[in-house]
Amino acid sequence: MTALSPLFLWLLPLALLPVVIHLLNRLRYRTVKWAAMMFLRTADRDASRRARVRQWMILAARCLMLLVFLLALARLQSRGGIARFLNRDSDRIVILFDRSPGMEQTRGGVSSRERALALIQQGLSELRGSPRILWIDSATGETVTVPPGVNPESLPQSRPSHAPVNLEDLLRRALEDIAREDGPATEIWIATDRRASSWIPEGGSATDWNEWAGMNTQVTLRLLDVGQIDPDPGNRALQLVGEPRREADGLRVELRLNRDRADPESVPLQIEAGGLSLREDILVEGRSFQWTQTLPVDSSGESVHAYLTLPADSNPMDNTVAVSLAPRATRVARLDLSDTAAMRATRAALLPRSGEREITDRRTALSAAVHLWIREAGRTQQPSESEWIRQGGAVLSLPGSAAAGANAFPEEDGLGVADWQDAGGVLGTDRAREPLRLDLLRVFQAVPLEEREGIDVLARLEDGSPLLTREALGDGAHYRLATLPLRDWSTLDAGFVWVPVLQRLLREGGARDFSRGTHRLGDWRLNPGEEWAPLDGDDADPRLHVGRYQHRGQVVALNRSPHHDAPAQISIDELREWAAPFDLRVFEDRTADVRGRDSRVELTSLLALLGLIFLAVESYLLTLNIRRAPAVRSPLWRGGAA
Repeated sequence: MTALSPLFLWLLPLALLPVVIHLLNRLRYRTVKWAAMMFLRTADRDASRRARVRQWMILAARCLMLLVFLLALARLQSRGGIARFLNRDSDRIVILFDRSPGMEQTRGGVSSRERALALIQQGLSELRGSPRILWIDSATGETVTVPPGVNPESLPQSRPSHAPVNLEDLLRRALEDIAREDGPATEIWIATDRRASSWIPEGGSATDWNEWAGMNTQVTLRLLDVGQIDPDPGNRALQLVGEPRREADGLRVELRLNRDRADPESVPLQIEAGGLSLREDILVEGRSFQWTQTLPVDSSGESVHAYLTLPADSNPMDNTVAVSLAPRATRVARLDLSDTAAMRATRAALLPRSGEREITDRRTALSAAVHLWIREAGRTQQPSESEWIRQGGAVLSLPGSAAAGANAFPEEDGLGVADWQDAGGVLGTDRAREPLRLDLLRVFQAVPLEEREGIDVLARLEDGSPLLTREALGDGAHYRLATLPLRDWSTLDAGFVWVPVLQRLLREGGARDFSRGTHRLGDWRLNPGEEWAPLDGDDADPRLHVGRYQHRGQVVALNRSPHHDAPAQISIDELREWAAPFDLRVFEDRTADVRGRDSRVELTSLLALLGLIFLAVESYLLTLNIRRAPAVRSPLWRGGAA
């Protein structure tokens, strides 16, 4: 039995306050012997004895009422048989399982992940009834129903991964699932260590859970704490710093080695690059050592791939780094125009009549990528073309030179542009802060463009009709222009608007290129339906593991987030503050405290109920102590009496 607020235990003597008040009240009266009263006391002796018993019962009820209220303020906790009786089984258990690299840190030959699995298995075996068990892992974030009797170690969602963990996102995902079903009492088991980066992301702010405080479902958080992260003198963590760069003598990468020791040592580094396998001994000093490593590459090669590994230590999940650098190339644009006049219009942007041609851009990209697609409006869009847009492509639809329904403006000056609302996009200022001269643009012919929900009008003509619209489709966009850069259509042929717009559309379509080659695991996402083949092993998964992956000629290298290698820990008090307003119960790595059904239970509610019961007893006894006034009998009149 423990007290969370032991200060109130010092106030327990106040429970005798009713006795003290009773004794003080007795001192106020003097006994005076009176002959007539002596006969009355003899006659009412039995009634006096019963009244005295009621008085002592009232006094005891008052003392017990104060006692249990003071114990309730002390927030007593119990465990064992009482806790098992009071803490009823929940109808639903949601397990948030941490698969991040930090959980592979070993203590005594057992990793934190293995300890967490043992605690989960023990807790599940002691559950009474048949609660529904849901499992959400940190790597995929998917919710899986665990069949009864299944060993958690056999679940694929319990295996180690290189993906980081964000417990705030996991808890929100669990609360959303609970809120949708809205019914049975739920326990959320959080199986993780107290690594601060898992609970509070880098640069994150305090979590606000007030929006979930009013849920109809009772939610209890149970932290299956796997213990302190003890420093291990033999543990090392290899990290990639910044972006690799190609130079004349090879590929230069910045590496950092974090250790739990500060004395100098020689660390063997295994390098696989350009089909070569090398080993180099690195002399490191201090707890964090950073250096530049030159990797041998073939200067004639189109891309560079490398893999760096340290010897296995107490945590093998933080010893690898993958590097991939794409070749310098230029973006290309695709032409799909059957109208001869429309093809002539695109020559203002230096595009050829057919095929592909480079467009000058300072950024690098893969030469095989298609980022901008210029097509004629009215042609039916194929499903494959729509999917291409959704994956990040930019499409610009132009009207045909003989488009039906085109509006002509016979005035000599034509119509100007009244306003444009894309200040940060294709109509905004460029890198040199030079705005497009839309104030000089004149339009002599234009086709009507569709206006509906989901389509943004970026620019309008002076008569209010749309000039340029944008429809977002997945990660890409479909632009539609109402006029053509031809002299009988507009003054766009001058190039002071048309060329910059196409260049910015090309830049927008290249936002999802893979020119860097090196990405952080967790920040980089696969498109739906995409399959990336691992270059380092058949079992690697780009969502889970560090490595190099290839898809349609594109290669990316995925690495751990360096923030999650930090060993800083969060305290229990900080965890309780983080989880407010939920009831967070922390079970340390001790069998007596970890058992799901023998855990500590706070007795505040029970003691408050007992206090109300004693109050009701006292009120009842007081009503019995009040004598009723005797009833007045009506006089009996004899018949005929005056």
